Amino acid sequence: MSASRKQVLSSISCGQVDADWTEDCDSHFFIFDVPGLTVKDVTLDIIDDIHLQISGEFPPERNFPGKWHTKERRTGAFRRTFQLPQDVLTSQIRAFDVEAGVLVVKVPKRKAFVRTIPIA
Repeated sequence: MSASRKQVLSSISCGQVDADWTEDCDSHFFIFDVPGLTVKDVTLDIIDDIHLQISGEFPPERNFPGKWHTKERRTGAFRRTFQLPQDVLTSQIRAFDVEAGVLVVKVPKRKAFVRTIPIA
C-alpha cells in the first residue's frame, strides 16, 4: 500500500466535511471545504501532538413549506481527524482565514537532522 493511501486511511470522520491533504518539500497542507462557515464556526485542535482535528457545525436547514424533492446541502455537526506524520512541527501550524468556503491549514515539516559518521 502506498504511503499516500496509508495517510488517507489514517483519518476518521463524523458528519461531512470534504478535505484534501497534500505536501511539498517544506510542509503538509490540509484544505477543507466549509461552505457558509466563518472562522467562528470552525475549531482546529492538535491532539497529543499527533492528530489534527477540525470540527464545527453547519447551520440547520431553514424551514420551507411543502414537500422536499432533494436535500443535499450540509447541516449539523462535523468532526474530521487526521493522524499527522512524525516529521511535522505542530507548534508552528498555521490556519488561514476561511475564504470562499475554503480553510487552508499549513503544517510545517521538521528539517532533517544529518550527522556524518567518520569512517575509521
